[in-house]
This record gives sequence, C-alpha cells and structure tokens, in this order.
Amino acid sequence: MSSTGHSGTRHDTGPYGPVLFWLAASTLVFAPLIRGGNRPVALAILECAGIAILAIALWTPARRPGQGVPAMLYWGAALLVLAPLAQLAPVPMAWWALLPGHEPFTQALEVAGEAHGWRGATLHAAATQYAWLVVIPCVAIFLAVRRSSRARLRSLVVIFVAVAAAEAVIGILQAGSAPSSPINFGNPYSGGGASGTYINKNHFSALIAMALPMLLALWAIEMLPAVTPRGEVLREHPRNADMKFALRALFSSLLVVLLLALLLTRSRAGIASGLLVFALAIVALVWKPASAQVKVMLGLTAAAALTAAGYVGLTPVLERFAPDSVSMDYANRMELAMATGRAALDFLPFGSGLGTFADVFRRYQGGKVVGLADHAHNDYAELILELGVAGIAVIALLGAAYLMRWRAVLRDRSSRRLRFLQVAAGLGMLAMIVHGAFDFNFHIPANAIFFCLLAGVFFFTPAEDRA
Repeated sequence: MSSTGHSGTRHDTGPYGPVLFWLAASTLVFAPLIRGGNRPVALAILECAGIAILAIALWTPARRPGQGVPAMLYWGAALLVLAPLAQLAPVPMAWWALLPGHEPFTQALEVAGEAHGWRGATLHAAATQYAWLVVIPCVAIFLAVRRSSRARLRSLVVIFVAVAAAEAVIGILQAGSAPSSPINFGNPYSGGGASGTYINKNHFSALIAMALPMLLALWAIEMLPAVTPRGEVLREHPRNADMKFALRALFSSLLVVLLLALLLTRSRAGIASGLLVFALAIVALVWKPASAQVKVMLGLTAAAALTAAGYVGLTPVLERFAPDSVSMDYANRMELAMATGRAALDFLPFGSGLGTFADVFRRYQGGKVVGLADHAHNDYAELILELGVAGIAVIALLGAAYLMRWRAVLRDRSSRRLRFLQVAAGLGMLAMIVHGAFDFNFHIPANAIFFCLLAGVFFFTPAEDRA
C-alpha cells in the first residue's frame, strides 16, 4: 500500500498535490457546517475553494485524465455546466416572448413596463446564475479526487467519514430536544429529530446514508484478513495487533453511531435508502469473505445500534412508517411531481432556467399542494423542468455512465482495498440517487459536494495507470 501510495503521489498534480489535497479536505470539513452550505456566505466560501481547486487542476494538467471514465460522464457533466450558460445568453425580448412557457410571464412584464430590450432565455437570470455557481465546488471536488494518489484518496474518504460521524453525534444529542436547545444551533425546524448542522432532517439523513457504506468498507478492510492476489490468507504480524484491534473497535463504534443517527432522523426516504445501501454493502463487501467471527461482530454492531435506538425511543420513528402516514405523504409528493411534470411539458424543449422552479411552480401548484413549494421534492422532475431536453440528456448520460462503471469496478481484482472503497462509493451514490426521487438533496451544496466526492472515488483511476 505504501509503495503504491508513494508512486501515486509522484503522479498527482506534481508539487501542487498537497495544496490540492488540503483544499479538498478543508472543503469537505466546511461544507456541512453552516446549514449544509445552503446559505449565501457559506456557499460563496465553497465556491472560492472550488475555483482555487480548478485553477490548480488547470495549471497542472494530468496525463490521460479521462482514463477509466466513460465518455458519457464527461458529456453529461459538460451539458450540465454549459446548458445554464446558454440559458443566460441574452436574446431580444420579441424572441424571449416566443419561447415555450414564457407567454404568461411576458404579459406580466408588459404590465410592469419591462417587456423591452434583451433578456436571458431563463425566466430569472439571477436564480440561474446562483444555481450555476453551486456546480463549481462539486466539479472541483470530483477533479481533486481524480487527481489524487491512492493514499490521499483514502485520506479524503476517512475525512468524509469523520465529518459524517461528527454530524451523527450531534444528531443523536439533538434527538428529543426542544427547538430552543443550544444543540440545535438556532434551527427552528429541528422538530426533535436528528438534523446535525443541516436545516432539514431529510438532508442530514442523506449524508448519513452516503457515509454508511464508506464506513463499512473501512471496517471490512480492517476486519477481514489480508489476502494475496491468488486468494491466500496472510497471517497478521503480531506487532500490528494492537493497532488493528483499536481500528476495529473504532469503526465498529462508529457504525453504531451512524446507524443510530440515521434512525433518529425520522426521515422515511433517508432511512429506507440508507438501510438499503448498508444491506447491499454487507452482501458485496463482507458476507462472502467474512469468517463466522466477523459475521457475529457485524450482527452485534447492528444489534447495538437497534438497542440504543430503542433506549432513546423508536416510537416516533415507527410512527413515520405507519401505512396512513406513508400513504398521505406519498400522495402529496406524487401530486407535486405530477404538477412539476405538467410545467415541464409547457417549457420543453428549452426549460424555464436552472434554479427557477420556485418562480415557475406557483402557476401550476393547484389546491392539492399545500404551502409554498420551492422545490419539487424530486430532483429529476425539477431538472427536466428547468433544463428541458438538456435535463433529460443529463440524467440519461450520467445514469448510463454510473451503470457502465459498475462492471469495471466489480471486475477489478488488482487491489482489494481500492475495490472496497469504490464499491462502497458506488453504493453511497445509490443512496442519493434513490433519495433524489423523493426530496431535493442534490440542491443542498454539502450533499452535492459529498456525492461528487463519492463519484470521484467510484470513477478513480490509480495514478500509475494514468501514465
């Protein structure tokens, strides 16, 4: 491992490698601290960090940077970056009025005396600019991970897991607390559930769900015996026994903490997606190669999490999964998604403009959707409304690239440690992909950044293979 990491260090971004690493690490630590990055000042800091990372990446181009990455991934990412810029390109007001879905808004501009000059094709240029800038730190983190050595890659994974664990501890302490409690950091929407430093328990649960497979991968790396490329089990050196025991105890304890925090979020979609990928990670990483002792340890870890959850109080969590409650919430989400779909059809093929959902949806909301909906609670429907045909293409291209990458990851036997991390990263991405159909986690900067970190790990190519 050390020789591989040293070889990788010689290849990644030259003398700027350490700077790139620390910028990426600082971004991961800072991202969730201020309402998940979903505030102007916090987002501005993340964007500045992203620009710095991109500047270093462009200043020191990697050799064969696309090695191991499906072309569909780059096409989808490029379309996601360029389509909003095309929407910001100014057109004459007469042309703007002819764009699909724009007629009612043209009438409003005429009443206000603003129907003249040139305007960007988007309905709200400032909102589109704001939404587009969020993409910068996401792309930057992906590139930073892709440029890393194996050693730095694992360090970034450990930092991500540590951030999630710290958030989980905060979430556990928040469970059952009053909104006025200092542990809620002034969040009036905590509602007694675990939300960490996020404003919303659903967004917090997405972080925990993404981190669970990564933590399990680190746990499996330490718990499972080392093997040769031919599958022969290697005996551990007695000198490392104490360190191995400490790491196993630490990772087992953190698994309990993350599972407990996930349950205490009371987020149905978050709990379901988190437990789904955790179960898949157990099957993919642990169950077949594990000894009976390791399986017992894993069972005890899960039992400890459930016991702790029962002690804290599982009744509110179970009530969230009552058939009547699930049916009512599902109906509301479906109505919201269907209304978004009707709006998207009106704005095809160009879309309303990235970040303009809240401006558009009021005309389509209807009486069945209560309150002001600023997001569709379905990231895919919202993207199609805002980007039109380009949004459909982005979803199709990135989805195809994700599926294609699985084949290469599962077939790779060159390094068990790297394969474990990549399988876990792919499953962590799956948690967000599933959750994105029921919420708007991709619109939360911290979660989007963490998702791109996992994407960087999932699509990672060792530096020596890029030469």
